[in-house]
Amino acid sequence: MSQSTDHAGRTLPPTFLVDRERAERRIEEFWDERATGASRRILRGATLAFADLGYHGASTREIATRAGMSPAAVYIHFESKQELFHRIALEGHRASTGSFNDPARQAADPLNRLRLGVASFTTWLADMNLLARSLEYEIRLRHEPEFDDVWALRRGIDTHMNEILQAGIDDGVFRIADPALARITILSICIDVSRWYRHGSSRTPMTIGFQHADLAMSLVGASEPSR
Repeated sequence: MSQSTDHAGRTLPPTFLVDRERAERRIEEFWDERATGASRRILRGATLAFADLGYHGASTREIATRAGMSPAAVYIHFESKQELFHRIALEGHRASTGSFNDPARQAADPLNRLRLGVASFTTWLADMNLLARSLEYEIRLRHEPEFDDVWALRRGIDTHMNEILQAGIDDGVFRIADPALARITILSICIDVSRWYRHGSSRTPMTIGFQHADLAMSLVGASEPSR
């Protein structure tokens, strides 16, 4: 296993070891597709540091240690910790929001747009649980202008969900008294998967994704369109 203790030195139980090993592998694969060389090492180390310690708790020295570099070497590639977190947040949100938007746009009707979007989004959040936890909970503290592009992505998924729900209401396949509350509820239960999911559990990310899609159908009172 890649790690037998957490950042505080406490011994992790076997289930957490499996989760940590697979979660770290997902982080490595994520950055393999998006960066090269020293930048990739720094981004991987920073992602793990932010996930374990939070934005304020993760010092540049800690990030450098996890990247196997000196703090001075980190500053050659990134001017500040904020710039580093912005890169992680932007790339992460492009992937996470895309996991909802892209599949949802492949379907022709609102029922399947919602089903596919929720299933894919939840699957991504479970599979990338370590990165997703950092994205979803640490970003809430970052409102500097540099993060406007990240917040635009977050607003975009809200807008897309609103469009799907309204289309379903207009078509008579969704029965929703409060569309705004339905949107918040559905997205919240999807996002919360990143907090509790553990790799190696009896449920796979895809299984949870389609279970959440079924739950979303229930929440909007979905019914098949009449023939």
